[in-house]
Amino acid sequence: MTDDKLTGLAATARAFATYSLVPYLGIVFCPGAVLIGTFGVIRSYGLRGTAAGRTACYLSAAAGIAVLVAQLLLWWILYQVPVWALEH
Repeated sequence: MTDDKLTGLAATARAFATYSLVPYLGIVFCPGAVLIGTFGVIRSYGLRGTAAGRTACYLSAAAGIAVLVAQLLLWWILYQVPVWALEH
């Protein structure tokens, strides 16, 4: 794998992380950001001179996890609002 391929992985992971920021629909893209970011990090250790690509993959995977937690919270709230409305 060349540095160009790692740059492509990093760009794809960043794209998934960016698309995951869309409220509610973004939950579809969170796993892609985490998986591709993690795959990019693993592949980057076999290459030399790829610190920028490795950093982008780390950040994309971390952003994917953080956004996944936020998206799951939003989905949980979405399904709890009717229950809360009936209780009051």
